[in-house]
Amino acid sequence: MRILRAARLAPEGGVKALFFSYFALVGAFSPYLALYFESVGLTIAQIGVLMAMPQFMRIFGPPFWGWMADRSRHRVSLLRASAVVSLVVSLGIAAAGGSYGWLLALLALLFFATAAQAPIAEAMALTVSGGDSGRYGGMRLWGSIGFVIAVAVAGPVLDRVGVGRLPWMMAGLISLLLAVTWRLPEPDVVRGRAVSVRRRLREPVIAAFFASCFLMLFAHAALYAFYSLYLDRLGFSKTAIGAVWTLGVLAEIVLFRVQRPLFERFGALPLLSFSMAVTVVRFALIGWDGGWWPVVVVTQLMHAITFGMHHSAVMALLHRWFEPAQQARAQALYTTIGYGIGGSLGGLAASAWWQQAGPPAAFYGAAVAAALGWLAVALCQRFEYAATPDGRAGAGTKEGGAGCAGS
Repeated sequence: MRILRAARLAPEGGVKALFFSYFALVGAFSPYLALYFESVGLTIAQIGVLMAMPQFMRIFGPPFWGWMADRSRHRVSLLRASAVVSLVVSLGIAAAGGSYGWLLALLALLFFATAAQAPIAEAMALTVSGGDSGRYGGMRLWGSIGFVIAVAVAGPVLDRVGVGRLPWMMAGLISLLLAVTWRLPEPDVVRGRAVSVRRRLREPVIAAFFASCFLMLFAHAALYAFYSLYLDRLGFSKTAIGAVWTLGVLAEIVLFRVQRPLFERFGALPLLSFSMAVTVVRFALIGWDGGWWPVVVVTQLMHAITFGMHHSAVMALLHRWFEPAQQARAQALYTTIGYGIGGSLGGLAASAWWQQAGPPAAFYGAAVAAALGWLAVALCQRFEYAATPDGRAGAGTKEGGAGCAGS
């Protein structure tokens, strides 16, 4: 209770607690949900559709929650409402068993509700940090800590009690999330003019940027939906799968902790480009390695760049290009285009490649998508630099690298 009271008094502590509890939930189900569906008798095609549901609902959920958040002084109340709905639905999943129709409907409702958490949390973090990449990373790493603890604990627990208990584990963690949101203070909301999303997307630099986000999350759908199943087919235990995911998130935590000098030296756009290039190599190696431990370790360490660096660069650019009163909608736009449209289509594509050409094909296809994303970032850089008198656009300056605190 003392910790929760401190979080209520300190906005930064509240954001840390929110990140921790939400990503602990993600860490509990993300690596193991496909295994749960397989355990209740679903086919690969059905699993592919269900695993695309989180991304698919991010097409519809974030615009609604972002619109509500930017027009309301009750952002925390929205977080509480979404947590209550999520808790009820998680209990319904436990009762649904292998009923594909019920699972489809319940997952749609679950991920529509949880779509409120990340955009609002990210908007709060950017407001509190003022665009400082080091301070933002210090808050965001608590999400990674929550994720890695949940993954590390869930693997051995599910090995012992069975993957069929996964929905009950999810319900427990949603209860923690609800408790945290209940102690959060309502943040001060900056009023501002409405932003036309359609008009912003007509700007070449914004269009190229969001195209890269779409392709990056399209590529990552193969990882999020099928990597655990891929490792399982290669003979990895649930504990070993958890350890593999844990290694990647530990690498990401280190990146969040030390990223400020990188952003000050190189800037957000060049680091975004670098993260896309590393993603190409990572997914090509996953498709090739056949479960060989040294390559599994290397590709998971790359997660620091393919997720951690990419995510921080995206946040810095959103903070630069969108006003404070528009941050929730900007976050929602990123979530919708990237995780929603990109992630859902990527999951369906990975499922098709898996069935038609074998598991490695899903990751080779992801590498091709990431390569196209790298080209989109190159276009973004060209448009951004051409629009500034000195051709730099803050790309290598402290202000640009920190996310343009004076956006």
